[in-house]
Amino acid sequence: MWQPVVFLTVAVVLALARPADAVVDHSPWDALLKRYVDADGRVAYRDLQAHDRPAFERYLATLAQAQVEGMTEAEEKAFWINAYNAAIVNGVLQGYTAENVFARKRFFSWYTLPVAGKDRSPDEIEHQILRKKFHDPRIHFALVCASTSCPKLRREAYVAERVDQQLTEAARAFINDPARNRLDPQQLALSRIFQWFAEDFVRSAGSVPRFVQRFVNDDKRKILEAKADALHYLQYNWTLNAQDGQRVP
Repeated sequence: MWQPVVFLTVAVVLALARPADAVVDHSPWDALLKRYVDADGRVAYRDLQAHDRPAFERYLATLAQAQVEGMTEAEEKAFWINAYNAAIVNGVLQGYTAENVFARKRFFSWYTLPVAGKDRSPDEIEHQILRKKFHDPRIHFALVCASTSCPKLRREAYVAERVDQQLTEAARAFINDPARNRLDPQQLALSRIFQWFAEDFVRSAGSVPRFVQRFVNDDKRKILEAKADALHYLQYNWTLNAQDGQRVP
């Protein structure tokens, strides 16, 4: 009869030991995404700047003060994905874009935002934290670099309770999007994301085509098998992912 009491005591102690800041409320970010991102993943940057900048700033402050120590793996993965996407949106509001080579270096490597107690660039969050720590290639379909050929910005925040499902959905949506990948009998052409991060997909599945096969129907799997040797990569469109008339002046 003593065992349940011991287990309950341990659970209470662990809960009390968990830093309060380890639990991050992403609902403000969720609300902004629902309000300013359309079904094509394009962003109403101008409207966000004009009408909800204070709410966005408060969410960014939450990210700045967060403590990742004590987070579960799912919580931390969701946290860093949201932090990356929020940092990118904030950068666009500050005048950054990825529309030429120098602008990309400036945006992704030199621009920083306070996240979890330290100034961090988008590149650091992507390469030094998400890719290095989690080894989950699906993150490439969740991180949105504010460009047309990027994955669509999801109209909801990533959350620990559903992050695995959300990442699978993001991968399936991106891979099966004919604007981003062409999987038909005449042409096998994938997004440059599969070329740039080939090592991640090879580590996960043995090859890029085999990774893609996990997220497509049987007809497309046959195309991937038959035309794997003819695989090539599409030109990347770095144009800002803004809705019409929604660039920030």
